[in-house]
Amino acid sequence: MKKQLLIMLTCFIVSTITQAQFVDKIKQSGIDFMHVNGMSGKFLMPEIIGSGVAVFDYDNDGDMDIYFVQSGQLTGNKNKTFSDRLYRNDTKKPNHPVFVDVTKEAKIQSAGYGMGVVTGDLNNDGYVDLFIVNYGPNEILMNNGDGTFTSKSQSIKKDSSWSVSASIADLNKDGLLDVYVANYVNYPIGEFVKRCKAYDGSPDYCSPQGYQGQSDDLYVNKGEFNFQNIQYKAGLKKYESPGLGVVSEDFNNDGRVDFYVANDGVENHFWVNKGSDEFVELGMESGIAVNMNGEPEASMGVDAADYDNDGDIDLFMTHLNRQTNTLYVNNGKGWFTDLSVMMKLGSSSYTSTGFGTLWFDYNNDGLLDLFSANGAVAKIKAQIRKGEVFPFKQPNQIWENIGKGKYKEVSKSQGAGFLRQSVSRGAAFGDLDNDGDLDIVVSNNNDIPHFYINESSNSNNWVGFKLVNSNLNRVDLGAVVTLWQGKKKYIRKVKTDGGYASSHDDRLIFGLGDSQLKVNISITWSDGTTTKLERVTINEYHTIESKK
Repeated sequence: MKKQLLIMLTCFIVSTITQAQFVDKIKQSGIDFMHVNGMSGKFLMPEIIGSGVAVFDYDNDGDMDIYFVQSGQLTGNKNKTFSDRLYRNDTKKPNHPVFVDVTKEAKIQSAGYGMGVVTGDLNNDGYVDLFIVNYGPNEILMNNGDGTFTSKSQSIKKDSSWSVSASIADLNKDGLLDVYVANYVNYPIGEFVKRCKAYDGSPDYCSPQGYQGQSDDLYVNKGEFNFQNIQYKAGLKKYESPGLGVVSEDFNNDGRVDFYVANDGVENHFWVNKGSDEFVELGMESGIAVNMNGEPEASMGVDAADYDNDGDIDLFMTHLNRQTNTLYVNNGKGWFTDLSVMMKLGSSSYTSTGFGTLWFDYNNDGLLDLFSANGAVAKIKAQIRKGEVFPFKQPNQIWENIGKGKYKEVSKSQGAGFLRQSVSRGAAFGDLDNDGDLDIVVSNNNDIPHFYINESSNSNNWVGFKLVNSNLNRVDLGAVVTLWQGKKKYIRKVKTDGGYASSHDDRLIFGLGDSQLKVNISITWSDGTTTKLERVTINEYHTIESKK
């Protein structure tokens, strides 16, 4: 009787966790991208960093397309066939993704050693452009609106930088999207490259310690693809740190966009916007420069969202194994507390090295869950013994938000797609089959991608929004939606940044659980105007335009 009761109790506990299934459909998708890191046997640092991926609607047909960032060769004669790749979404049925390589017809010739990408309409013409960051000169690809792209990189060339991630936001409220670029370390490839070793004495990749960090760049958009780097005026030039991830948000609720930068092995930076293109660094004062033990961590990916639905923006970031990932909870005034252990995110991430991440509601229950794309940066003993050519593979992870701010790792319940271990880096999130739940594209270092299609069996409801600012003629990055359904209230911001070196679907999806009530919403556009709508139908997408 006791045994039977225990089984029943166990079944009840398990049933409280929604059993969504992510199926890796890369082989059925039509995507034939293969990331190449150019391994030369010299263990050059850029080879282990990997690259990102973007999910965005480049042709304005209502579904999400995919842009993969390619790395290629670092030494010798560079092979121009190692180009970034654009895939058009031709999916017709939910859970049956179909993509077509349109790189050539789109006239994309991005052949730098690629790291990351972020998307946004940089010239307010109604079409999403690409800002690509590289080991070497960065690039801008203007979307011509006819299916092709044109390079507009002349105003941002900076040959000395190793850039990894970027964030797009309107920092000065002039209606034009500006770009923050997180730069890594000064790493010239030459005869005197530092050599490091694994536990068995074999060559291995070095850490950033011992290399000079680089100051970040902040490009103010002057219109017509004319960008001015204000790193001196903004105060960024005074700080030289190994930046890997960056996210923009209004963390202190003063109406201005701030930036948070995840640095590798040193204190993270919190750039508070004071107006007039000036920023002040307040990471240590705000409690988000180091962890609860006062230690800097090897931060890679970072995201910002109101995960606990209390009206302020919190932070989550991925780290090196044996450090754990970190959750910083906002008190509403831009002051944070490290609650990683209390919210059950510590021990479950201890053995993994995380990169791409994002807060997203994978099961549409209204609570924001977490994903981490994992892959080591130092050789793994067990994989060396097995003769792995690239012994850095780790499983990816999902944590479900089970309420009251606490999490439970549910990776093993996500289906066979999560069993294939890779050296995962960038991760982009979007509804690739327009069925109302979020899918994940993961860029794997020196490997084919993961293509996780969300085939959740639950019947939770949802509602989606595409917000177009009529005065700006583009999707309104920075617009905020407050949604009410009965007594429940949710707040989400339109954005494409966050995570690691990647960019995401610019539509908002609200999970509604099992409630079938229509919803009321209030939109605060980036120019401060508001729109209110009542009794909005659920389980469909709505395109909403601001008034002119």
